Amino acid sequence: MNYHSFSRNILHSNRNKCIAFGLIFLLACISIYVFSHMDTIKKTKDTAVHATVQSYRLERQDMLRRIALSGQTVPLAQVDISTKYGGRINSVYAELGDTVEPGQILLIQDTEDTSLTLQQDQAALQQATADTTAAQSQFGADLQKALIEYATAKMNYNRYVILNNEGAISQKELDTMYQALIVAQSALDNLQSQNVGDTPAVIAAKQAAQAKAGYTVDSLTRQLDDMTLRAPRHGVITYRNAEAGSMAPANTKVLTITDTSGIYIDCSLSEADVAAIQTGMPVSVSIESLASDYDGTITYVSPSMDSTAKTYVIRITLSNPDSSLRGGMFAQSSVQVLQRPNTLFVPKDAILEQNGSSQVYLIHKDNTIELRTVKTGLRNDDNVEILDGLQEGDVIATTNLARLKDGSAVTIEKETR
Repeated sequence: MNYHSFSRNILHSNRNKCIAFGLIFLLACISIYVFSHMDTIKKTKDTAVHATVQSYRLERQDMLRRIALSGQTVPLAQVDISTKYGGRINSVYAELGDTVEPGQILLIQDTEDTSLTLQQDQAALQQATADTTAAQSQFGADLQKALIEYATAKMNYNRYVILNNEGAISQKELDTMYQALIVAQSALDNLQSQNVGDTPAVIAAKQAAQAKAGYTVDSLTRQLDDMTLRAPRHGVITYRNAEAGSMAPANTKVLTITDTSGIYIDCSLSEADVAAIQTGMPVSVSIESLASDYDGTITYVSPSMDSTAKTYVIRITLSNPDSSLRGGMFAQSSVQVLQRPNTLFVPKDAILEQNGSSQVYLIHKDNTIELRTVKTGLRNDDNVEILDGLQEGDVIATTNLARLKDGSAVTIEKETR
């Protein structure tokens, strides 16, 4: 080894020693810093645990449950108007959007053929009426004649009996008079025995023909009236499929009247919810598409379950509908019903579920907290009933639960009840 190589080795060894001493010195400084700031780190950690929370003070009160209701708006009535008889349409007096009143003429069909047939049947009715009158008169005359002939024959026979007893006439003459009496009585009995009820058959037949002609006239008269379509109620024309001159087959829907003066909402509820609903309950209904709220009342609760949907139907009737409401709009509402009277409950968010048990953070008077296991009862969307583990007046934390630790202290920024 020459002088230069020896010098380089010595320099390299000195440099490694300097680096090693530097590392040892750096680790020593870090250790001294950590040890000297241990109290500060502990204080910082303690400060992190000391959380600000909102609290809830337990008081005995009625526990209410909110039942959500949803459905679609339904008009008070929607009536389809159809032709009863086929035929040509003469005139249409309704347009889409028109407001109509009960009895207002909406459409008239061609009635010319029906009117001619009606006139013919009216003439037939007049003839049947005349035939009945003639039959009644004829029967009356025949009956009067038979009565007179019978009375005369009876009188003559009685007179001949006296004469025969006196020997003034022969038995043959008496027999001849008796035969006349029998003939007169038979004629009278024949007229009086041919009755339908209390009416002679010949008159009953004419009356039946007259009634038949009358029924035909009445039927055609109603048909003529039915070929003029009128509004059955107040409402707005929301469907129109009719033009003057077109043919309309029988039973064809030509118009629809929708009455929006009243609006109701049908909602479906489960068996568990419908038991708490009663008619007369006031509700507030929100129509999302209109961004408006309307007052309403529950007016109907179905007494039986829908076998298909397995739900019950309740109806809400709006008390203040306006012209902006339309059928088919989505509506939401809710009702508060009593779930348990005079009980203890806490907000649902205050409950911690761990290993099958329910726990809350109880806040003591010195603001330290205790993780307390509780026994719960009824639940709803907002609250949980407390059966055991807390008592009236206790205060629990409802926010910041993830930062809390059993035994630490908290600051209460807001308390609710």
